[in-house]
Amino acid sequence: MSELGSSLKDLRAMPRGLWLVVFAFSVDLMAYYGILPLMRAYMHADIGLSDAAATIPVSIFTGSVTVFWIAVGGVAEKLGVRRGIAVALALCVAGRAIYSAALFGGTAKLAIVGLSMIVVAIAEGMMQSAAYLGVKQYTTEKTSSMGYATLYGVMNLFIFFMGFVSSSVRTRFDALHAEGRAPLAGVAAVNWACVGITALGGFLFWIAMTKRVEHGMLRPPTATEEKKSAPQEPALVRLKTFFVGTKEQPSPFRDARFVFFIFMLLPVRTLFAHQWLTLPDYILRAYPKSVADHMEWIVDWINPLVVFFGTPLITAFTRSRHVYTMMIAGTAVSAVPTFLLCGGPSLAMLIAYQVVFSIGEAMWSARFLEYAAELAPEGRVSQYMGLANVPWLVAKSATGLYAGALLHRYVPEHGAIHSETLWFIYGMTGLASPVGLVLARKWVMKGLKSPVTS
Repeated sequence: MSELGSSLKDLRAMPRGLWLVVFAFSVDLMAYYGILPLMRAYMHADIGLSDAAATIPVSIFTGSVTVFWIAVGGVAEKLGVRRGIAVALALCVAGRAIYSAALFGGTAKLAIVGLSMIVVAIAEGMMQSAAYLGVKQYTTEKTSSMGYATLYGVMNLFIFFMGFVSSSVRTRFDALHAEGRAPLAGVAAVNWACVGITALGGFLFWIAMTKRVEHGMLRPPTATEEKKSAPQEPALVRLKTFFVGTKEQPSPFRDARFVFFIFMLLPVRTLFAHQWLTLPDYILRAYPKSVADHMEWIVDWINPLVVFFGTPLITAFTRSRHVYTMMIAGTAVSAVPTFLLCGGPSLAMLIAYQVVFSIGEAMWSARFLEYAAELAPEGRVSQYMGLANVPWLVAKSATGLYAGALLHRYVPEHGAIHSETLWFIYGMTGLASPVGLVLARKWVMKGLKSPVTS
């Protein structure tokens, strides 16, 4: 209980700047996850892609967010927390507006969607880098665990509210559109609602995050981090330096144990990608209308709510545990409940799956982000965060290449549903992560550096 009391004390001492960073990041992801679960349906029904191919652009988009995190994260660091987040939100508004308007683009629909995805991916790359930099600067080494847990938890609370908004807007506009009383169907209406949410959040952040608030940092940037006038090296040289490092600052990718550690998380990360690539359409197709009409309640309510309450509590009670131990336990808890869906469509099992899966996420996701950010030397937060998320990039980019085809085969839009096989395949895939981490524990722990001690 002493750890819990200490963590709550740290939370109360957080400066105003941290809460504004958390607010801006959470509003952005509220809109992001309002659009994402419906993106596959938008690509199929409104943009015109086939049922099997509709997940491919979704996967390319989510993967490109991580690519641009690596590519433009340094720009956000140079702009600073206040300007970096403001620019990111402005680009998000523009990109989401273009995406929503693609519905009226005729034969150019796909090209317009592609442009919008590039803009939003750049914006999200900047946002994530600026937000995690903000958490680091507005916390101390002692309070950083609660800072990252707060960011992760509040973000999920906002996503929880988005589930209610999305479900209400989608079903209401679908009914009105069917009666000829609304120009937009449900998915398109949700897209425009997310544009408005982003715009409002950006406006409030810019008003509240004054320069005085911004300067209330607990770990302000040093002269090394603030230096912006150094000449730029050629792009290929910078790319090589990013992944390989230099003699003075070697890349963590040169450490075989670190590379194994982060890539061993790839199989279980595919289960996270299925939360928007597979689960929404699985619910819409395999369950009765009374459940399908509230799909967002299951996708956007259960997981964020559990993570919101679970992440700070689990972090408070396990902050002294080694990050590797938490990865093993958390990935196992994330992977095993997938097999609950192997008995066929059942609302009780679906809810149980989401609850247990979310507990697993609360156990390890925030701790992993803390690990990468705290391991980073001065001025290299975006690099380390980007490198540590390369497996997440691979998972997001690759999962959509097959998710649509398997969904079309086992949970078709029309025809017999055999979802048991689908979830068994995905469960066995996710289980590879905790098994691999256990088998390699002695080797990895022998030389893996970590800011967290056991």
